[in-house]
Amino acid sequence: MRLVLTLLVVLAISIALIVFPDIADQALRVEAFGWVFETRQGAFIVAFLLLLFVLWLMRSLIAALFAGPGMAWRSLRMGSRKRREKNLKEALAQCLDQRGDSGLKAFKRSRGVLPDWSDELLRTMVTPAHRLPTPAEQQNLEPLSTVLAARIATDPHAEPKLDLDVRKAHLDAWLAAHPGAPLAVSRRSDLAEEDGEWLYCTELLEAELKHGQRPATQVHPRLVHAYLKLTKQEPKNATLFLRKAYQLQPENEEVLLAYGRSLVAGDDAKTAQRLWSGHLERISSDAIAAALLELLRGDAMHAYRKLENKKASAMNHAQRWLRAELAHAAHLDGLAFEQMQALADETGSKSAWQSLGVWYQAAKKYEQAATCLRAACEAKAS
Repeated sequence: MRLVLTLLVVLAISIALIVFPDIADQALRVEAFGWVFETRQGAFIVAFLLLLFVLWLMRSLIAALFAGPGMAWRSLRMGSRKRREKNLKEALAQCLDQRGDSGLKAFKRSRGVLPDWSDELLRTMVTPAHRLPTPAEQQNLEPLSTVLAARIATDPHAEPKLDLDVRKAHLDAWLAAHPGAPLAVSRRSDLAEEDGEWLYCTELLEAELKHGQRPATQVHPRLVHAYLKLTKQEPKNATLFLRKAYQLQPENEEVLLAYGRSLVAGDDAKTAQRLWSGHLERISSDAIAAALLELLRGDAMHAYRKLENKKASAMNHAQRWLRAELAHAAHLDGLAFEQMQALADETGSKSAWQSLGVWYQAAKKYEQAATCLRAACEAKAS
């Protein structure tokens, strides 16, 4: 634009000098620093324009020398920027349409606009997932191309879905190129969960949780599930994994039961009792109450004394069931039958009817036992 404007000004001055020759022939006198310079106006203007041209030429030569011969050769060989942009558009069109050589020659002619690796990246972008080469076949590629190929190959919506080992290889290559990439970590944790790599899965999910890559509401359930799976794979560290799961979801009944039993197995029954009792204070749970009953059965009378003075209205169904069971275990059969029958009649608790049936059966009162067990089959769990 500046070159065009300059040429227009020069053209306008030339026309003016030709149309008005008298102006060009007028004398021009310049005095400065003791020097006197006399000439004609036309010659002065032409000399001034020539001086500007020489300055521009020197500036261009100096810039070319500092840029190096490669830049000058590329500028001469590839032509103007507009031509290179046109070649780039044509290359992209051929690459997207997969016409001819997929824009290979056109990309080479447009490398003054894009970096040399851009054609490789764009070619990867338009390749279907099942046609992408494996990381082992992508030697010495630009890291961005490796990452892009891995993202396409491991897209959850890609059809057909690639083999698990191939997706793993792509994600491992992605993480090698860009360590800690959030999307790569997220997809790798999904694959670890799919393949049962529970230890690696927990490491990745913990990293996601630590860096806030996914909401805790999404990560916590999966992490707890992985911890529970790890307890079976590594029973020696079961208590550690269950403690972590309990810290994430303290109200999860499955986790609480497993964690408590692990503590009992590790001679820490007091902590298990405290956890289970605290849970029953907040939430009615038949499973927790049954586990706590087995723990307290050895000193049933002492445990019953702690609950006997509580009003039924201040206790949930599981606590009332536990108190009646403890009374029965302490051989307080009259109180046990009375409290359990009241619970069954008031709430229709399946656990209450079932306990009554077992007690009557042990007392060889089979008719009452059959009635209670039939009611338990028809009742809902409390």
